[in-house]
Amino acid sequence: MAIVGFAGRDDVGPMRDFVDRYDLGFLAHAVDADGSLWSAFGVRGQPAWVFVAADGTRELSYGALTESDLTDRLEALEHT
Repeated sequence: MAIVGFAGRDDVGPMRDFVDRYDLGFLAHAVDADGSLWSAFGVRGQPAWVFVAADGTRELSYGALTESDLTDRLEALEHT
């Protein structure tokens, strides 16, 4: 299982600032400067989460998630 942050419609500098500010350096990050990845996953704004199951099904969720919410979602993915 992997968690990847996609900074959409911005440059690398602001993404790095965000990663540093929230101590997210332990996660992989990618820049989606033109919004093509956001578009492919149907994301229209931040914060957004796209959960992709092993069978390729996706669930899009908006808003902040607590650690417990995230754990529950990830555990559910492990059982699909």
